Amino acid sequence: MISYEVLLSQIEKHVMSAKSAANDQIMREQLTAVRALCDVVLNSEQHLGTSKPVYSNVQQLQVQQAPLQENDANGDSIFDF
Repeated sequence: MISYEVLLSQIEKHVMSAKSAANDQIMREQLTAVRALCDVVLNSEQHLGTSKPVYSNVQQLQVQQAPLQENDANGDSIFDF
C-alpha cells in the first residue's frame, strides 16, 4: 500500500525538480510525473473511497489468468493442433 503522504512527498520532489529544470524537456518530464501521481490518487479515491489508503498499480494488476482451453485442442504442446 502507498499512503497519501508518500505520494505527496513524491509530488513535491518532482515539483522541485521541475522548478530547477535546466530545459523545457526536463521540466515537462517532471510535470508528467506529477500528473501521473495525481491520477493515481484521484482514481483510487473514486474506487476506494477517500478514507482508504492508495494501492499501487502493480498490486492491482496482479491478476491470475487461467490458461486458455479450447475444445478442439489435442494436448498441452504448442505443436498439437
